[in-house]
Amino acid sequence: MLIDSHAHITDEQYGDGGAGIAADMKKDGLKALVCVGCDGKSSRDAVAAAEKFDGVYASVGVHPYYPEIVTDELLDEFKTLSRHDKVVAIGEIGLDYHHETYDRDAQIVALVKQYDLAVEVGLPIIFHSREATGDFIEFLRAREFPQSGVMHCYSGSWESAEICLKKGLYISFGGKLTYHNARVLADVASRVPLDRLLIETDAPYLSPAQKLGEINYPKNVALVRDKLAELRGLSAEEIERITAENAERLFFKMKKQ
Repeated sequence: MLIDSHAHITDEQYGDGGAGIAADMKKDGLKALVCVGCDGKSSRDAVAAAEKFDGVYASVGVHPYYPEIVTDELLDEFKTLSRHDKVVAIGEIGLDYHHETYDRDAQIVALVKQYDLAVEVGLPIIFHSREATGDFIEFLRAREFPQSGVMHCYSGSWESAEICLKKGLYISFGGKLTYHNARVLADVASRVPLDRLLIETDAPYLSPAQKLGEINYPKNVALVRDKLAELRGLSAEEIERITAENAERLFFKMKKQ
């Protein structure tokens, strides 16, 4: 069965705290999903959803949009939440320079603080990097990742992917892989070692090509699986098995449930 390695099922666009998605997981062919935190509230909501629903796991962290909220008090709260049996990662954390108004220095400080937390609590990291390749690669090169991590919704070059892979990270592909103009991304997806591949939706965002204009759902991870199978010359069933095994290896607390 499928594992969606990155979704936001408690997002207000769904309006039910993820209950409908969780109820349909078996029907939709989903074995598990990771509900990812982006700030204090969404992290708490993700943990609450993981407590309520079978097959739902959580991560806690602050998206680079909100570096100013990464206080010692919030980090202490994340440290406590990280002990929960179903909190499987710290994230999503990283750098995002899409808008010139973003405070780059503050983002780097917040990233380093949350990296240090992940190392302290012994969890893998979910990374977000957009239009910040230089600074993010510099961050990677200066550090080790004892519990590994994943590049969420990867959209960079093969050269950057190689650096991530050499650092022991996984590469996750989402709906962008299905776009007709995603030639560079398709090339990267065809070259990443099979034991480092993950698939995701980033639901309710980044709907695949077949669902453009619609709210994205974790079940659409099957469309990413199918595109990846096409690119790799493997069956959908093989990609499904490989990516599920990879997710359980990376998010090792899943296997304890």
